[in-house]
Amino acid sequence: MSQLLAWLNTAAGLILFFAMSGITQWVIFASPQAKVFPFLIGILLLMNAVYLAVAKVELSSHRG
Repeated sequence: MSQLLAWLNTAAGLILFFAMSGITQWVIFASPQAKVFPFLIGILLLMNAVYLAVAKVELSSHRG
């Protein structure tokens, strides 16, 4: 379950960064001030994904 959450967090974070990057023609975040909140959410999602992945590795190393 934690692996699924890690993948979902990674995907959501990367979609937010892609939407803010200006590569696409999406006008979701028009001003630089509007990009601050999604940027922070993207960082939190990616950090949470890394935390879940590291916790899973540590848990499996303690078992084996």
